[in-house]
Amino acid sequence: MPPIKTRDLEKKLDRVFSEYIRLSAADDNGIVQCVTCGSFHHWREVHCGHFIPRGRKPTRFNEMNAHVQCVRCNTFRHGEHDIYRLYLVNKYGKEAVEKLEHLALIGGSDDAYSLQMKLDEYRQKVRQLKNEKL
Repeated sequence: MPPIKTRDLEKKLDRVFSEYIRLSAADDNGIVQCVTCGSFHHWREVHCGHFIPRGRKPTRFNEMNAHVQCVRCNTFRHGEHDIYRLYLVNKYGKEAVEKLEHLALIGGSDDAYSLQMKLDEYRQKVRQLKNEKL
């Protein structure tokens, strides 16, 4: 069996990480609130919006960088970056957000082993949340 490519692992991890972010924000009825416009939706109907775009590998799977966003804000309003940043500053503090922004500038990406470890971790977290909430 050939080794799994890093890109394939990233795609799998993207799906599981997104599910975790959305599900972890859901209440007992599966409802989440968009961090940029405040609208309410079922967790399956929203996106895992990234403050710093996913193309920046060092912050791609950072939970501080990923939160629930409605489709309108994340896609049609291009992430509402300024509002998203204000949300993060209010939640984590200005210094933490600046560290996150600095981390995004550092080069490099995860190797296949660390991606597989993260994939296993987030699969477990999703299973646990589904047992608790669904």
